[in-house]
Amino acid sequence: MNIRGKLGSFLITLLMVSLSFMVFDIFLVVSWNMGEVLRKEQENVGIEIFLMDDISEVEAVNLADIISGLEGVRSVYYVSPGEAETVFRADLPEQADLLTLLGPQFHLPASIQIGLYPDYRTSEKVGSLARIVSGMDGVEDVVYGKEYLPGLTRAVDILEKLVILAGLVLAVSISLVVANTVRLAVAKRALTVQIMSIVGAPGWFVRMPFLGEGLLTGIAGSTGSLLLTGAVSWMLMSSVPHEFIPGKWIMLVLILGASSGVAGSWLGMKSGIPKPRS
Repeated sequence: MNIRGKLGSFLITLLMVSLSFMVFDIFLVVSWNMGEVLRKEQENVGIEIFLMDDISEVEAVNLADIISGLEGVRSVYYVSPGEAETVFRADLPEQADLLTLLGPQFHLPASIQIGLYPDYRTSEKVGSLARIVSGMDGVEDVVYGKEYLPGLTRAVDILEKLVILAGLVLAVSISLVVANTVRLAVAKRALTVQIMSIVGAPGWFVRMPFLGEGLLTGIAGSTGSLLLTGAVSWMLMSSVPHEFIPGKWIMLVLILGASSGVAGSWLGMKSGIPKPRS
């Protein structure tokens, strides 16, 4: 009855909620794709140890076995000088002539590539592990992206915090919009609510319709925003390759919409339901 009695106001509120959530959904799509790029970069974070020229292959393999037992090390891979040259020629074919000019006496150094567990891909832990392996016998140099790794870690943390902050801001704003709508609905039906209270209707019986209206507004608004954002994403897919947000994020948007709607209805009723006459 409330929705039918003020259908125009309800649709306007629904549109406002949908557009607000659409801005948030677009932000989530951008954040998700940026996060995927950063996460892939983090997955590539590791340590490469260049070995001295006089170390034998047996000694290098033994060193790799010792390193594999260190905390945080997920995998180790020994790269022989011959394999290093093959990789160099495959990755940098335009620079392959340099090896020929340097002559047969020159060879690339052997190395050990270290893969790390996700929790150990921070600048502090990688730096600590690099200092440990740099002091081992036979190690010439250690490379681990010392320059860019702190910035990469910081960017991932900032992006996660931005998503949480945007969700909280959106929840508050949507709750205020729904609260104002419910307050107007309560004001229009103030006499009915008061009569129900006087004749003994329990509080939950009076509040349930308004809470249901807020719940419906939040879910419908968040669902509409996802459909609109999905349509925009599909249209831009060919020109700007990207991925839509995953299913768990879609569920979070719907839960946020429902929670915002119920919270807004509760706020609207707290200030809008009249006290029963004595």
